[in-house]
Amino acid sequence: MFKNFLKVTLRSVLKSKVFAFINVIGLGLALACCIVAYLNYDFAKSFDDNHLNKDEIYMLSSNRQMQANEVPYNFAPAALANRLKEDVPGLKHVSRYNTDGITIKSGNRIFNRNIGFGDEDFFEMFTFPLKYGSIEHYNDISYIYLSNETAIALFGDVNPMGETVELVNNDGSNWIFKVGGVFEPIPENTLMQFQSFTNWENYVRIKGIKRNDWAQFVAAVYVQTTDASLAERIPEMMQKYIPIQNEARRDFELSSFWVQSMEEAPVNQRDLYGGWMWQAMNEAAIVAPNIMAILILLLACFNFTNTAIAMSNKRLKEIGVRKTLGGSREQLMLQFLAENLFLCLMALIVGLAVATWLVPAYSAMWPGLTIHLSFSQHPDLLFFLIAVLLGTALLAGGYPALYVSRFKPVSILRGTLKVNSSSILAKILLSIQFMISVLALVSGFAFLQNASYQENLDQGYEKEKLIMLPMADAAEMKQMRNTITSNPLIQETAPTRHHIGWGVPARPVKNKDQEFEVDIMDIGVDYMLASGMQVLAGRPFDKANQELDRTNSIVVNQKMARNFGYQNPEDVLGETFYLFDTIRYNVVGVVKDFFDAGLWDPIDPIMMRLFNEDEVSNLLVKVDASQITQVDDYLEATWPQVVDDRPYSGFIQEEGILGEAKEVNANIVTIFVFLSVIAIILSAIGLFTLVSINILSRTKEIGIRKVLGATVVRITTLINRPFLILVSVGAVLGSVAGYYLTQMLMDTIWTYHMDMNSLTFIVPIVSILLIALISISGKVVNAARQNPVKSLRYE
Repeated sequence: MFKNFLKVTLRSVLKSKVFAFINVIGLGLALACCIVAYLNYDFAKSFDDNHLNKDEIYMLSSNRQMQANEVPYNFAPAALANRLKEDVPGLKHVSRYNTDGITIKSGNRIFNRNIGFGDEDFFEMFTFPLKYGSIEHYNDISYIYLSNETAIALFGDVNPMGETVELVNNDGSNWIFKVGGVFEPIPENTLMQFQSFTNWENYVRIKGIKRNDWAQFVAAVYVQTTDASLAERIPEMMQKYIPIQNEARRDFELSSFWVQSMEEAPVNQRDLYGGWMWQAMNEAAIVAPNIMAILILLLACFNFTNTAIAMSNKRLKEIGVRKTLGGSREQLMLQFLAENLFLCLMALIVGLAVATWLVPAYSAMWPGLTIHLSFSQHPDLLFFLIAVLLGTALLAGGYPALYVSRFKPVSILRGTLKVNSSSILAKILLSIQFMISVLALVSGFAFLQNASYQENLDQGYEKEKLIMLPMADAAEMKQMRNTITSNPLIQETAPTRHHIGWGVPARPVKNKDQEFEVDIMDIGVDYMLASGMQVLAGRPFDKANQELDRTNSIVVNQKMARNFGYQNPEDVLGETFYLFDTIRYNVVGVVKDFFDAGLWDPIDPIMMRLFNEDEVSNLLVKVDASQITQVDDYLEATWPQVVDDRPYSGFIQEEGILGEAKEVNANIVTIFVFLSVIAIILSAIGLFTLVSINILSRTKEIGIRKVLGATVVRITTLINRPFLILVSVGAVLGSVAGYYLTQMLMDTIWTYHMDMNSLTFIVPIVSILLIALISISGKVVNAARQNPVKSLRYE
């Protein structure tokens, strides 16, 4: 019986090679997208699964009281770790974790790298397997552990045990360490990312901090316990130390502590203040591939269903004979389902082949994402593919099998039964196909428009002209400034402590009876001029008033003025504000709001204070936008003349600070363009198939109409009209769905984005109607122009 099923299946596929090929390729592309979506989702949802104790580890974090609201921060006081060890019985382990940038050297190989620090319990809690060495030297402060990438960069792909490295701190101090081990490649979906690691005591030594200083914050304080209820009680048990911490940091007072599990922490990072840890993928990077995969799979299945029903017209006699000879409906259904399953299996093979290219291509699109098509790394992928294969076979082939198996053998053998394209299901499926196509086009075009909108949006400063040079100290900054100012391509240079896009601390600022948390930027006298900030009222800091400004003056943005009730920029000039209730400042200027956090988050209230050149260590360089790459190359070449112990760390503002927004826009556009192309091709094929069947079933009718005097245009219109109506209905529904989907995605990603306009919908709708006309016009015109004698003989 199985052999007979296989023979009939192969014979049926070979008889309809073109349609079988179309269905296999369409489903194959859809399954490849499903594989990408699964691997992407698995990467996002398996954050920190590399740690064997993940379910027992909790992170203690801080809250601050702001305008009667508790605002969560990610970090915690460093001194809290020792109090946890002493005051909370039942904890298996406690460890602090912090990270910092540092320069690491071996011979003439010099790199800027990230270094992590942890307590003696750190590697008892967290799982970071070693490629070389052992963890036994971790508590020896003369040892350092390297990431695999850093070890290769410094020593090549060899075992570096016994080698030494030199660390150069930001203050210029040097520290020599022996290599204690090399980690296996650290997964990108884990909170803690570092290129080197050493014991907490080295943090105390290198950074010059006190061991139990409540004024010192760290990225995380972790506890490990099997008792989840104990972890939840820890914030209450630690509340008694809040007054001690606030006494040590009057400029940054806490209100309470809170705890988050390792499951929650990666997702929380994007929404927390002071997040120094790695964070989970942007929600758009998780949602977009899933949407793409589902839509393409539905398209392919609908196309499969329509063509399967259409092609059953060629097998009517086979069905009639089989039923006459005693074949049951169940056997026919099983035969057609087996054929569909065979095609789906072929499609899966095609999908796996396409996925070998598509997976690495998609992985390269998103920073911080690396996925591999590997069944050893993802054993559940096999079960996922089996489920998708069976589900697709039933979804795409279930109705055709039911539809075909119910045909009456008498009607078939008499020739009175005809399969045509006028069924309600065929029309519904065709409309849905074009709805998906338009949805993809609307979303892709909207994100393309948004990319242009955000690129040209006035962000309150001249972002396209800026290069930032982070320096070690004021002396190094001054030397660099003196070295480069002779270059005629450099328009302005400005020392500063803080910079747009870096993030700055928020502090309580009071005016009259109102108090708000305000971001505080410490800048040099020329910074506002060099960055291109727009002064709306008053004046910027200037050299004529430098001494007075340094001690008494601030410049605020519009948002800060509005928050305190000054709607008109002129109204806030001369007003007095207090920092920490004690430090008094007068407002001398108001600048237009600038996007300090890019377009991701709302603009914060900001006040700027003037610092002397001896108090700042970074240098902002302003150049002509058309020459910015040339100047950046010049600065990189000049860097070793001033800094001989660190590699060049300058960056172009639009690439370093604003690059992620461009990347997200470009990637989402790519995803929807890919979806659009596949959707349009499959929809056009489906439309062509249905029109072809419609023409075949109306051949005699067309001949009679021609004999009675109908013109080619009249016949063409008559055949095209019902299908163009279906396409139009799909286009309208697709526009509505595309609007809501795109709005949801944009709101998820950005605070500031383009509002969709009429062009967003007109271009996709017109495009899909033209594509539909082009795909069927040739077939319809040829049918309308056919000799009526030939048409009347057809049946």
